[in-house]
Amino acid sequence: MRHLERIEYKPISARELFLEMKNLSELMIDLAYSAALFNDKDLAQHVLELENRVDSLAYLLEMEIMVAARDPKDAEALLEFSIAASAANKISDAAADIAAIVMQNLAVHSIVAEIFQRVEERLVQTEASEGSVLVSKQLSELDLAAKMGIDIIAIHRDKEWMINPKETVRIKQGDVIIVRGAHSGIEEFTGLAEGKRRTLEEYGLPRRREKQFEEIVEQFVELKDTSELMIDLAYSAVLLNSRELAEEVQRLEECVDRLHTDFELLVLSSKCQKEDVRGFLGLIRLGVAAEKIADSAYEIAVPVLRGIVPHPVLKLVLEEAEETVTFVQVAEDSPLVNKTLPEARIPDETGMWVLAVKRAGRCLRPRREWRIQAGDVLIASGYAGGEEDLMKLASPSSVIIPEA
Repeated sequence: MRHLERIEYKPISARELFLEMKNLSELMIDLAYSAALFNDKDLAQHVLELENRVDSLAYLLEMEIMVAARDPKDAEALLEFSIAASAANKISDAAADIAAIVMQNLAVHSIVAEIFQRVEERLVQTEASEGSVLVSKQLSELDLAAKMGIDIIAIHRDKEWMINPKETVRIKQGDVIIVRGAHSGIEEFTGLAEGKRRTLEEYGLPRRREKQFEEIVEQFVELKDTSELMIDLAYSAVLLNSRELAEEVQRLEECVDRLHTDFELLVLSSKCQKEDVRGFLGLIRLGVAAEKIADSAYEIAVPVLRGIVPHPVLKLVLEEAEETVTFVQVAEDSPLVNKTLPEARIPDETGMWVLAVKRAGRCLRPRREWRIQAGDVLIASGYAGGEEDLMKLASPSSVIIPEA
């Protein structure tokens, strides 16, 4: 039974509280899935500790909102703030649910390794060993995004987490580093940190490619990717006060409901589920957590659908991330046509990451082997400065963002 600390009001700005909640809850998703993938109890424990932190932040933020609301008009203005904070807390709860699968020895089914082979952006935990060329290097010196296509999102040092560490931070021997990005870049970075390359087999998770599991893998990849896409779109809907983006989140939430039902039916009807009951129970709970994440993202978008104007402070918090989400349509004369995403090198050219492709009325996370087609609508996120570059790349003869 975990210890619950007493929460007392502290004069901390709502902006600071929510920004930390948002950053931690999104980080926790990656950490939790990584803990499940590598069956890593230490990492799972870190996720549960972060959940306690987010819970405390949620209480403090609610107090701050209550203090700030002086009349019904203030209460209405702060409503979106309260809802977004509650959703961020629920996202962290869903991440903790994933971590609990590992802590409860449910022996997450080895099919999870196959699932994460299909996910383009991956996450791994590594440790800077003695003699590593990374030790004493500033993050700015490493220039990992440009050289390897990866990003250090957290460093665990002296029992403390550094979330999104500053470029001036130097790597020390013994640092536990959480890295997110492309598979090839992660392998290269891990090799530099530990003096060797690590594979899934070294973590005790053999690659599973049995045909009978293929449909389960495909369903969960879509379930996971869609739920995480919804978070980006929901926050962007608030930032831009965009009903269009909010409606896309609503449509995706309905899609996730169907996907989750189909996924559970597939798992329960598998011929092998009786041979590995605990492993299949872990799979089912992963599906439940993914749906929770989707439901939380939808909650963020609901006030926009109801016509409630987001509070200026909430918009300020989202603007501080310096990221934007844009819709661009691929023209017939675009150099992107008939290229896969790796071949297109969109992040290198624009600083934007393609979150999804809208094709034939469906909004899906693209796979590495998919080829971009004329008429595709790319949904991308990144720094605002890259938006125009992406529009020029997708539609050389026009820079007008199309109706999505």
